[in-house]
Amino acid sequence: MADSSINSFMTNFDGGARPNLYTFVMACPGLAALNPAFAQLQFFCRSTQLPSSILGEILVPYLGRQAKYPGDRTFEDFTITILNTQDMNLRRVFEFWNEQFNTFAGNATAFPNPRAIFGSAVVTQLNKAYQPTRAYQFFDMFPRDVSSIDLAYDNNDGVSEFTVTFGYSYFINDNSPTNSSAGIGGQGGMNPGSVIPGLAGAGNGFGFGNNGGGGSGFGFSAGSGSGGSGFTFGYGNGNSSFGVGFAQR
Repeated sequence: MADSSINSFMTNFDGGARPNLYTFVMACPGLAALNPAFAQLQFFCRSTQLPSSILGEILVPYLGRQAKYPGDRTFEDFTITILNTQDMNLRRVFEFWNEQFNTFAGNATAFPNPRAIFGSAVVTQLNKAYQPTRAYQFFDMFPRDVSSIDLAYDNNDGVSEFTVTFGYSYFINDNSPTNSSAGIGGQGGMNPGSVIPGLAGAGNGFGFGNNGGGGSGFGFSAGSGSGGSGFTFGYGNGNSSFGVGFAQR
């Protein structure tokens, strides 16, 4: 018989994950000029998603029945909604990135291998103590669709916003079997300061973690090769601290 006591429910329910407690960080190491602007996403990425996990299905007929087996994995597009600032800096960034793959007027690209300017991103669910509890990293991302913005004289008392829809190759999470080598595993939790390699450009990666009893921390780093550019982002808690840095040569 089901336990219908509200006290039993409240004893077992921890208050639930909150959809408004999350962080979103992104990097495109191949276009270092974008990285400083990406730091603003922590403030102006109004909404994002935890991705769905989709397996295809293989139907094998046998004596009038259909035996079902798991098929290939597919990855749906990933969308974020961004608050549009007066300088339109983030929109400018995503339009610029989008145009690098195919220019508006010239129908051309300076990057014969588009993977050179693919990006990567991490979306992290936080608990009510602002500590990471679940994280997903997306690989080989590109901004497929930068949405339109409607303008109207009678559109008062609001801030304009736009969406960016990304294509990407795959994602991993903190339970993925590959995480023992990717560095975000460890008995079901995230390791302190763990780093996930594999961005578009060797040596770049994201890091996040829980520093045990002393508080929480979140970090991100990116860099490109050939002696050029890098970007760092960090957050700490326990009297809290925050820092952003960018260097280019």
